[in-house]
Amino acid sequence: MEFTTFQPLLWLLLLLAMGIGLWFSLVDRPSGLKLGSFALRVLGIILLILALCRPYWKDHSDEVHVVFLVDVSESIDLDSAIDAVADIKSAITALNDNDTWSLFAIAEGIRSFEKTEQLADLLKQWQDGIADDQFRSASKIAESSLNARLAFPAGKSRRIVLFSDGMETQSSPSVLSETINTLGKEHVDVQFKKLDGLKKAEAAVLSITPSSPFAYQGEVMRMQVNIASNQAMKARLRILHKGVAIRELAIDLKARQDNRFAVDVDMTTPGPSVWTAEILPEKDFFPINNQLATTVTVKGKPRLLFLHQKPNEMRPFLRSLREQSFEVDVRGNHGLPESMDELLAFDAIVLANVPATDMSVRQMDLLRKYVADFGGGLAMLGSDNSFSLGGYYKTPVEEVLPLTSRFEKEKEKPSLAMVLVIDKSGSMSGQPIALARQAAKAAVELLSARDQIAVIGFDSQPQIVSEMRSAGERAAVQSAIDSLEAGGGTDVYPSMSLGREMLESASAKVKHMIILSDGQTQPADHIGLAQAMADAGITVSTVALGQGAARELMASIAEVGNGRYYETLDPASVPQIFTKETMQASKSAIKEDLYGTVQSGDHPMMSGYEETELPFSLGYVMTEAKPTAQVLLLAETGDPLLAVSRFGLGTGMAYTSDLTEKWGGEWLAWEGCGKFWAQAFRSIVKKSDAQGLTAVPRKDHQRWIVDIRSSDPDHMPISRIDWDGALLDANGKSRPVDIEEIGLGRYRAKIPLLKTDKHLSVRLHDRSNDKLKVLHYSAEYPAEYRLSNKLPEALASLTTFEAKQVRAELTPTSRHRSVMHWFAFAGLACLLVGMMLRRV
Repeated sequence: MEFTTFQPLLWLLLLLAMGIGLWFSLVDRPSGLKLGSFALRVLGIILLILALCRPYWKDHSDEVHVVFLVDVSESIDLDSAIDAVADIKSAITALNDNDTWSLFAIAEGIRSFEKTEQLADLLKQWQDGIADDQFRSASKIAESSLNARLAFPAGKSRRIVLFSDGMETQSSPSVLSETINTLGKEHVDVQFKKLDGLKKAEAAVLSITPSSPFAYQGEVMRMQVNIASNQAMKARLRILHKGVAIRELAIDLKARQDNRFAVDVDMTTPGPSVWTAEILPEKDFFPINNQLATTVTVKGKPRLLFLHQKPNEMRPFLRSLREQSFEVDVRGNHGLPESMDELLAFDAIVLANVPATDMSVRQMDLLRKYVADFGGGLAMLGSDNSFSLGGYYKTPVEEVLPLTSRFEKEKEKPSLAMVLVIDKSGSMSGQPIALARQAAKAAVELLSARDQIAVIGFDSQPQIVSEMRSAGERAAVQSAIDSLEAGGGTDVYPSMSLGREMLESASAKVKHMIILSDGQTQPADHIGLAQAMADAGITVSTVALGQGAARELMASIAEVGNGRYYETLDPASVPQIFTKETMQASKSAIKEDLYGTVQSGDHPMMSGYEETELPFSLGYVMTEAKPTAQVLLLAETGDPLLAVSRFGLGTGMAYTSDLTEKWGGEWLAWEGCGKFWAQAFRSIVKKSDAQGLTAVPRKDHQRWIVDIRSSDPDHMPISRIDWDGALLDANGKSRPVDIEEIGLGRYRAKIPLLKTDKHLSVRLHDRSNDKLKVLHYSAEYPAEYRLSNKLPEALASLTTFEAKQVRAELTPTSRHRSVMHWFAFAGLACLLVGMMLRRV
């Protein structure tokens, strides 16, 4: 017999008090009865105190509880899983009457079944095509085995029987081994029976490994591709780059063997380039495992991306730039990449002649992060679509540039009267009307005190939001714009007519109307009204917002009204459209004449040109320098021509003239043009100064781990580095990356991977030594589909399960049987008898 605790024995001290009471007792009773009664009461108290110590005695039980775990993930052949259920049924019949069992299906999670028939029916449903891809997409063997412990009752021998192919997809082999050891320490016997893997024809790309993670442009890189197949079959292997098949070859796959193929490809594109191995097997079940990607960083010439509405106009300049060992890509106004990975393939982006209205807000945010977080370069050249003229006022792009839009209108520029006609019908409620208010207020900011502006809101009736007044009364106009609220129908004609009356009565020389609408309007002679305004010298521009806008009508109004037509599905682009249109109508930001070039700053960009007379410019966009800008060239009027500034880890550059025949003819005729601008662009391109900094990434199931080493020029390790780490996903969203020091000059970043993380860019910035490293991650398909035949050692060493021997070799378990109640009953009986003796 044993006791759970001995703490209640302190109550035995009460017996001393009882003994003292007996010694001084005045009770006149025979001594025999008196002592007998006292002894029984003492014994009763002792028994009660021992009952509080919770006594128990041990015996051994041969009763067992068996937990059956059946792996039903995608890698399992369902016929094999159904056979496992039949084995379980046979094993249950071999159990004794007092034995118990539990049944679970395991995959991405764990599901309980009270009857074997329930699991068998579910497996047959899956065979018939009723899929449960989410549940079957992983094999959490280790986690499920630990969770299954909760099913064991007390007082019975414990056994887990695992039916699986052994493909643990969420934990490493060491974790699986630790799980088996933990179960053993808890006296849980584990047996294993291997299930067959998928028998339907299946092939999978297991890996694509470049001969080196780095290459030089023009180098031939050998890609080693490892492919698995559960049947012998023919297939085609393709190597893809940017979605295009670069190499393709016919291959023969052997069943359940490593099929390795070497494919040589030319590294043609500088920067980080993604290469994908794809197989096209003649027979296949899961298409998800037919592709796998790797990233190779190609070193070569600095690579620039120029964006211009008319790329042909850039040819003379780009020819001279290529002669200076630059790789140049020129695209139209919609050629800006949509992802950070594509942006990072370039060392600098040059907005030569492209308006903000041709970019999404997300693209402009990506440009800002490209410069600030990844050290890229961004340059803007002067044109009708640059700075505020292009709608860049108060955008993420303007944040990066060293120059900002200048609104002061010169005295010789004509004054402007402008009416904003804004749809405020019910369909504009929410974000559209809020952005329309923002756009209208931005337009007011861009006008000078000599200009005039009025704002009309319309639904089924026009509403004068702000009367025609001087743009110098900026606060009053913007306050009135804030009162614009959505609600009602749509009829633009009365508002156009009212706006015409306002403009005809205005004294300005330039008269302009901007109409914004997202819906269909009531029938009326809109074209006739636009023609009448055009005849009166009033120009009309229109903005069609959303799918429901009357696009043809709005385009016709703009064409007849000698204005410009804009079409957008994104309300967030409306402020850029209004900014661009206001500056175009104001005609206040451009100077065109022959202007001399004056050097005004010292910068490595100007090295060797201090005494050189630089070419004239034929025109430029008027801007102002930010406080952080370094202005290097001025026009003879004192306006900035060339400026540069740091922004985060990168550099922004602005040249307010252009490099085409329009304003840059003198520059293009100068023999030093290519060399000068090559030097300028080299000063802003993305730097790769990571000497002494090495980063080796590896994937550890649901984490991406990066091991970093840092050393100085003498190869001595550097400690206590101030790191700044950030991760950017394919949607442009960033999240911080923690970097910890794990040794002398050794650091580690552990990055949790989300299911949505397909392509990631990770920036590692050593702020202490100003070194930058950028890594790229491409998600693999789920490990469940890898067609692995290797059984983990932890499972291979387990006893093989046999249904008839389900109870065999289980050690009887000891049970603790409480006898507290017997001590309590005996103690109470002794007290009762003692009391009776005292009264006899």
